[in-house]
Amino acid sequence: MENEISFTQYIKTHFSATIFEAIKAYLEKVDHEQLQDLEIHAIYVEDMPFMRLNFDVVVVAKFVMGQSLFESWLCVACTSDLEKRLEDFQIVSVCPYQGKISHQKTLSDTLLPYLHRNQLDAIASGIIKQYYSEALFTNQVLDAMKFAQNLGLEIKMRKLSKAGTIFGETIFTDTKVEIYDRVSDGMVLEEIKGGTILIDPSHYLTRNNGAVNNTIVHECVHWLLHRKAFALAQLFQPKMRFLRSSFNNKTTLDWIEWQANALTPRLQMPLVPFEAKVKELQGIYHYLNGEQSNLIGEMLYVIDNLANFYHVSKMAAKLRLLDAGFEEVRGIYKYVNGHYVQPYVFKRGVLSPTQTFAISLEGAIRQSASNKELQEELETGNYLYVDSHFCLNDSRYLQKNKFGRLELTEYARLHIEECCLIFELVIQDKKDNTCFDEVLYRDTNQEIRFEAHFINKKNVDEKYLIRNRMIELQELAISLPGSFSGTVSKLIEWSELTLAKVEEQSLISERTLYRMRTDENYNASLELIIQLCIGLHLPPEISAILISRSSKRLGNMELHFLYRFLLNCCYTSTIFECNDILEAQGFNRLGKES
Repeated sequence: MENEISFTQYIKTHFSATIFEAIKAYLEKVDHEQLQDLEIHAIYVEDMPFMRLNFDVVVVAKFVMGQSLFESWLCVACTSDLEKRLEDFQIVSVCPYQGKISHQKTLSDTLLPYLHRNQLDAIASGIIKQYYSEALFTNQVLDAMKFAQNLGLEIKMRKLSKAGTIFGETIFTDTKVEIYDRVSDGMVLEEIKGGTILIDPSHYLTRNNGAVNNTIVHECVHWLLHRKAFALAQLFQPKMRFLRSSFNNKTTLDWIEWQANALTPRLQMPLVPFEAKVKELQGIYHYLNGEQSNLIGEMLYVIDNLANFYHVSKMAAKLRLLDAGFEEVRGIYKYVNGHYVQPYVFKRGVLSPTQTFAISLEGAIRQSASNKELQEELETGNYLYVDSHFCLNDSRYLQKNKFGRLELTEYARLHIEECCLIFELVIQDKKDNTCFDEVLYRDTNQEIRFEAHFINKKNVDEKYLIRNRMIELQELAISLPGSFSGTVSKLIEWSELTLAKVEEQSLISERTLYRMRTDENYNASLELIIQLCIGLHLPPEISAILISRSSKRLGNMELHFLYRFLLNCCYTSTIFECNDILEAQGFNRLGKES
């Protein structure tokens, strides 16, 4: 069981008697007192080179003086070597306990190092200085293979699973490993020596060289930081062979992976030469582009060239820039709804680390259905959902591309704080004491799901938009008759579209359109009404009037909330784009598409 993997528990189980005798001898020599019992209160472990540990055992010694029982707090300094399975356990000294003990390199009770985010760059620089000092120079790049060799590790290419789901594995001790064999199409056992990193060679083809380098350095971090934790786990589970199967507790495994994920880019891109390289690339970009320079182009140029220079992925380069304080790249290579949105930038300080302008389609629909403040914003028709943003419906910010689809203008993408709503990111199912701080940077992280919550924060005065739109819409609304068929007829006339064009844009046949325009007794379905609203690109206020003239109403079911989202936020989109959204959410498409 996971709760049994505890250094404190192991010492209690195996060395309590030895500690008892040492304290008994100490008390008899110092105070001539007779030890009756002792309680191990805490153990403070200091990390030492190789597999050695120094640790202080804080004990409460209970002894009899006359007719009374007294307690004395003592500190027992010990040392041992995990390479020898702690069998060389030795007590160095016994002295009075003077308060909580602090070590330079403290380990947890599972022998994991304590790493704080503000220490990571210094720790990475220390590792690089010891094992690959040339990478600290501006024009030198860490060679992942050579780095592993400098650590005394051997790299072997082995396919660890048929599906290729395991990128790499660090082998801490001699063991037999299951390897996928293409010839037999099955798993076979191969003897692998400790100190070996196994890498799936197929990732050179399915991913990229940067991802493979990242995997190698990642596994090197496991070797540097987590060998002791593995060795301790193996004392409890002698048959255990892999780090990923060492701990059943997800929090412990999360910490292990967080440490490896956080240190890997800092080893590949050490802070001081990294910042110098960024400054160099910024200078080159402005020299090459002159007056055509802009922040989006600059950040794209910097990320792409950092990725090429350091042999890492573009996402790794972006994340390293964020970690180094370059907030401008948050909107570059932003991954939402299964694709990268158009790059954008914004003023420093506009967003907190947990806020975003981009929201997934699923999140947008959910928030539009559940958040009253957002509902009120969207019902005005002032905002359209475009490229994962709720953007002001204004020609300065939105335009149609050559395919007829709406997109953000270049001005909007350079000043996105002027035109787009802000959302707060919340981690779903966040556990207490989670180790994932600032995980919002990891846009494609599959282990953590985010939910964006709308916050009422405006960066632009919308009054002029509301005033101009209301003048036009009031005139239209006043001109609409009280009947459903009359309203349909008037709106088609207002659209200035031919019936053939309305049929094309709404997927409603001309015959059905004729009945909707002329037969007040015609019982048009809600879907037909929604199709007509989308086909005519009716603003939300006008769609609401048309629906109110019919016998149909939008209820509180999931599909109807989605219809509201389409009418409020996608009314300038085509029926086909709206159908794609419906289909993506598991609902039937509207109309019959040829």
